[in-house]
Amino acid sequence: MSILSRLKDLARANINDLISKAEDPEKSLNLYIEDATENLRQFAVEVNSYEAERIRIEDHIKTCEAAAKDWHEKAQLALQQNREDLAKKALEAEQKETARLDKLRADLESASQTSAQMKEQYQLLEQRVSEAKERRDDLVRRNRSATAEKHAMDAIGSISKDDPLSKFDRMEEKVEQREAEARASFSAMTSSPEYEFDQLKKDAQSSAVDDALAKLKEEMGK
Repeated sequence: MSILSRLKDLARANINDLISKAEDPEKSLNLYIEDATENLRQFAVEVNSYEAERIRIEDHIKTCEAAAKDWHEKAQLALQQNREDLAKKALEAEQKETARLDKLRADLESASQTSAQMKEQYQLLEQRVSEAKERRDDLVRRNRSATAEKHAMDAIGSISKDDPLSKFDRMEEKVEQREAEARASFSAMTSSPEYEFDQLKKDAQSSAVDDALAKLKEEMGK
């Protein structure tokens, strides 16, 4: 797959679809970023190779220009020495360098356009990777928050199913029941004839004591 195809695939990538199919969204997002970062690294290598090719062509052009100039000077020197045969050979060599120059200049124009286009696409890819990282970080935070909230709700739900407070309510009901039973037992006891006779005896004893106390006070008063 070419680097341009990978760029298109990355641009069309749907992170939400990736999350919906993943058991661990955070892990899947990290893998996605790793893959995108690796694509960016490979793209950088290709961009550098195109730029290196452009520089190589420029160097060849400089070499050809120097060679053409050198052959031209040699042709001049040959003519000065009345060596037309050598002058012709020098001019032939100059023309070959000039022809090479024409081709190299055309290659340089094409390489420069391709290199500029690759740099522009690299910047686009770099921007998309940066945006993907920001979105990954945001989704990771949201996923962690949602996970924590779900755990809390699950914990609350489990407590609701077996609420300890409901046990207190049941215990309170039992205590109230026993209190009611105790009151009922006391009421039944105090309403019996035996209890009433006992109370009469206690009242009589209490009255006798009161009489004895009054008598004692009277004696001491005399």
